[in-house]
Amino acid sequence: MSINERIKKLRKCLGLTQTEFGKKIGIVQGHFTGIESGKKAITEKTVKVIYSVYGISEYWLRTGVGDMYDTSSSEKLRVVIRFFSEMNPEFQDFTLKQLDRLLELQGNFARII
Repeated sequence: MSINERIKKLRKCLGLTQTEFGKKIGIVQGHFTGIESGKKAITEKTVKVIYSVYGISEYWLRTGVGDMYDTSSSEKLRVVIRFFSEMNPEFQDFTLKQLDRLLELQGNFARII
């Protein structure tokens, strides 16, 4: 499978149209169609933006080897932060309250042990 095919596979796994996927990485739909079909070259910058924006494994994107998603702790945290920043403010507040509650429960649990 070529890198072009892996990009298409990623887009379909995410349930995005070419327009939606391309918009998030700064590429218009027509150019993105060319990338998926293999008619347009994929630049180094595009590769970096794709794995950065979508939180996938750079190694998988480039080679097709391993898991599609990067499962390192730092990558997971980066994806969570990006997801949080895209939430509406009310849901951000709700999420922070739930995290506070979890931390409080963890502290209480640590005192019991």
